[in-house]
Amino acid sequence: MDGDGSGVKRLTRDFALDDQPAWSPDGGRIAFVSTREPASVPGQAWNAIYIMKADGSDVRRLTPSGVADYSPAWSPRGDLIACTSGSGVAGGTDLYAMKLDGTDRRLIVKDGGWPSFSGDGMSVFFHSKRQGKWGIWRVNLDGSGLVRVTPREIEAYTPRAAGHWLVASVKRGEHRQIDLVDPVTRHTTDLTTDPTDPWNPGITPDGRQVVYHEVTPGLTTPDVNVWGSPGTGLSLLRVDGVFPAFSPDGKRLALKANGFSGLDVMSTSGSERRTVYSSSSEVFAPAWSPRGDRIAFTQGATFAGPEAQVDIATVRPDGSGYRKLTGDARNNSFPSFSPDGKQLVFRSSRDGPKNLYIMNSDGTGVRRLTDGQWTDTMPDWSPTGEWIAFASDRGGEFELWMVNPEGSKLHKLVGQGGLNTHPRFSPDGQWVVFTSQRAGYSAEEVSLPHQFQPYGELFVIRVDGGGLTRLTHNGFEDGTPAWGPVVNQ
Repeated sequence: MDGDGSGVKRLTRDFALDDQPAWSPDGGRIAFVSTREPASVPGQAWNAIYIMKADGSDVRRLTPSGVADYSPAWSPRGDLIACTSGSGVAGGTDLYAMKLDGTDRRLIVKDGGWPSFSGDGMSVFFHSKRQGKWGIWRVNLDGSGLVRVTPREIEAYTPRAAGHWLVASVKRGEHRQIDLVDPVTRHTTDLTTDPTDPWNPGITPDGRQVVYHEVTPGLTTPDVNVWGSPGTGLSLLRVDGVFPAFSPDGKRLALKANGFSGLDVMSTSGSERRTVYSSSSEVFAPAWSPRGDRIAFTQGATFAGPEAQVDIATVRPDGSGYRKLTGDARNNSFPSFSPDGKQLVFRSSRDGPKNLYIMNSDGTGVRRLTDGQWTDTMPDWSPTGEWIAFASDRGGEFELWMVNPEGSKLHKLVGQGGLNTHPRFSPDGQWVVFTSQRAGYSAEEVSLPHQFQPYGELFVIRVDGGGLTRLTHNGFEDGTPAWGPVVNQ
């Protein structure tokens, strides 16, 4: 687009996160990061460096197979690309340089990210958490001359250089701001003092203007944003909240209220949102009964240990008729109704480790479903009644497992690649949507502010273990999915 914001032109159309564009010095090409090609190993980020012409044509990949790259930067002469390579986790990336065809790839320095060339092209600025605090550093291309540029008492990241000018994000109070940094004197000058978070600045070649991202002050997040997942035929609803659950007719959502302090119900358009139940403790993981006349939910600390008192309760969708189903039985959570509404599967630590149990919908008749010295959690009962899907760390990391309601036919559905959690069946019971770490980090961890878990994408898989498909591509966490029926308007 033009400098005044006009003339916006789309350059890429792949279903992917295409991010961090960097102009060549002559303005004829753009380097960028994309998740358009799957990684060969579960858990590795799909991120790779590509180059294209300024009109979006002639796209070429520079990153070799089996490697995840981030944050490209052009050398002033236009003959080299520097990048971050590794996991994207803080402290898990190194700096590399390569030619424009991806050859002559060589390590510049360990433990660094977000490179930006100096004006003479002989060194790069970068951020690193070495010495225990984020700061901006400088190193020669041969790895010599490593020196810290920002004062040690300032937490700084994501540098961008132009000539002798250098800008970076800095932490001030609860927010990030943009500072101008003198690489020689290490003096910093505030460029922003906003009551929000400006981040990831860029600077014009003449050093006269700075462009940056910013959370819009006073912005109200919509209750529902409609997204898409091209090629899947699915519509995605991004909700302002956590643990959404569809009503049986697909027209309403139950979800946690602001601050986990209660239960909200709203239409799937985001209208008519209201808190139907408030609590002095946290409320999460709601589940509608098949008839739509009650909502089960968890009441207590979200990440509490086995000894904590966490209970399952139900209310009517209007908030009346509160009924606690568990009591004095330690940690009970993540209820899911059977298709006939007569039973609930849930997680409990009543006998020690967190395992799965089934009870009648009035809280009676509790029986154990799984038994082991591990955690089985987040169960979901298939609409067909045949299966219960759940997450378990019985193999080390959390993976998805299936078992029938009688406790037989236990088997793993999908694993590897880090955490695989929050399974939810499709309305026909033939697919499972879940949150997974198997696509790694889609951005350098420190580059995005206020990220509790800067990983997690949505995937779907058939109940027979086939058809694994990625649904989302972004640098923020996508989690706690729900799958609702098609609604005839």
